[in-house]
Amino acid sequence: MSRHEVTTRRLLYEIPGMQSVQVRDDSFTGADGQPLPMKIYGTHGPIVVILAGYPDAGVLKHVGCKFMEYEWTINMAQVIAASGMTAITHSNRDPLPDAKALLEHLSAAGRKVGIWSVSGHGPVVLEAAPKAAAAVLINPVTKDFCPGIPLFVVRAGHDETPGLNLALDQFVTRALAEDKPVTLVNYPGAPHAFDLSLDAPETRRILQQGLDFLRANLG
Repeated sequence: MSRHEVTTRRLLYEIPGMQSVQVRDDSFTGADGQPLPMKIYGTHGPIVVILAGYPDAGVLKHVGCKFMEYEWTINMAQVIAASGMTAITHSNRDPLPDAKALLEHLSAAGRKVGIWSVSGHGPVVLEAAPKAAAAVLINPVTKDFCPGIPLFVVRAGHDETPGLNLALDQFVTRALAEDKPVTLVNYPGAPHAFDLSLDAPETRRILQQGLDFLRANLG
């Protein structure tokens, strides 16, 4: 099966040094006790996981590659690493248990772990988030609860996904009512996946805000 074109789209943000980031292959023990591959971008600083919320088998069937092989995923990991952090991409079999297993594995070394997430990966991220120290969620699908860790949430003002912004607005309202540590940025006029389709200074500024948020909260 050939790859779907969405998997070849590049992140619309580049920073110096991202193309020379060191990458190495590694693995972690999944929830079923069997090893799963991951890639490590960079060699220093706090850890940021680009967390996968869909099972690899299904993603591979529908778009022709794993989430960690998307051009966007690779670019985002490069940007995170070039920003002074260590980025992790990973495979999975069962998204939520494997996400928790990965976060536990990474936290065991005593380093703070953050999460970068987009779109439909949101529900798994929110369930797994208590095992992390902070998270960035870009135009996320949400749940009916908010974890207590610092969240940086980006709302795409013209998100075309039915019901996504309505649910996101309710999510943020509940989080604020519960005095949760949530930072909301609304990107007026932006479509879903604006970081792939809207080549504008505001796109880059908001992505940089997310990176700064993680550095500030992860130390």
